[in-house]
Amino acid sequence: MNRIVRKLLILLISIIILFLATEWIVKGVLYLLFQSHTYITFVAPILHFTKYFAIAIVLLLLFKKYVRLTPVGRKLIPIFLVLSIVMILITSLWFQAANEEKIVRNRIVWHDVKSWDEVEYVETEIYHEEKIFTERDNPFESSSVIANYNIHFQDGSVINVWSDVSSIYELHQFVLENDIEVKHLTDTEHFNQNFSYYFKESLPKAQYIFGVE
Repeated sequence: MNRIVRKLLILLISIIILFLATEWIVKGVLYLLFQSHTYITFVAPILHFTKYFAIAIVLLLLFKKYVRLTPVGRKLIPIFLVLSIVMILITSLWFQAANEEKIVRNRIVWHDVKSWDEVEYVETEIYHEEKIFTERDNPFESSSVIANYNIHFQDGSVINVWSDVSSIYELHQFVLENDIEVKHLTDTEHFNQNFSYYFKESLPKAQYIFGVE
């Protein structure tokens, strides 16, 4: 009994470590392979899902090794393993980035690189995510804030490079210095009232980005 408890405890600790470490490991890989540190803004919007698929792989391998499976189970486990590995690749290699030289959009094996000469205009927008409240929801809980820094290109494509306010503030300075047209879609009249709690001490930078005078 003590042996089983010890094994379960080791498994639980291993899963917690994997949960905490996976995202940082992937960020390290992106740093080495794609030089993520060379970009002003680098955002991998679905990277946080990677850790869940990593845990799924571990659990599936344990099931395969220690659980007596039915013929159907023996066929399904390899399929789920392959799907989990594929999803790790998708969530890890799905990113967009920008610096003074180029704008990049990577989708697994598709690496799209554009220059600033191809940019038609930049569009900024920030809003609260619409939420449908149920009786169980806390009415005082604030809805999520969605910020976009969309770069529109002459071919009609759009890349959203929003990562954080400090990075976009630096990128926005570059955009204005190069006389690139900027369109602000957010109502500036109530900007401070709606978003001061979110940006806090970075509010002046946010005002600069979203065209609040």
